[in-house]
Amino acid sequence: MWICTACNQLVPDPVRRKCPNGHILFDWSILAPTKDLPAVKSFFNALLICLGVVVAITSINALVPSKPFGNALGYVLVFFIAFGIVVLRRGRKWKRQGGPVARLAPLTLGIALGCIVTGAGMFALGITVNLIR
Repeated sequence: MWICTACNQLVPDPVRRKCPNGHILFDWSILAPTKDLPAVKSFFNALLICLGVVVAITSINALVPSKPFGNALGYVLVFFIAFGIVVLRRGRKWKRQGGPVARLAPLTLGIALGCIVTGAGMFALGITVNLIR
């Protein structure tokens, strides 16, 4: 079920991913479509996307001799954690607001935890690897 965050209403049959009032069924503050998904599914989706970004940056740095991204991975991990906190706050706001938009709280919780777990886990892995060396 799609939910319009601008109208705070359910959209059973969106036309070109828009509600009947013309609002796009995508929220840029959570970087996800506003579809009612369980927290577990959105967690794994966010986790896989974040891990894909980490693998891409690491692979590019390993394969290109000039290391175009240098130490950018640390900034990306900080971004993941900060983005997770912003998404958690957005979900809390929607839950307090009530109505159909409150059904998006599990979606935001899953996205936020996926981003925070990836960021914190990669930081912990980096610290552990540096301590072993």
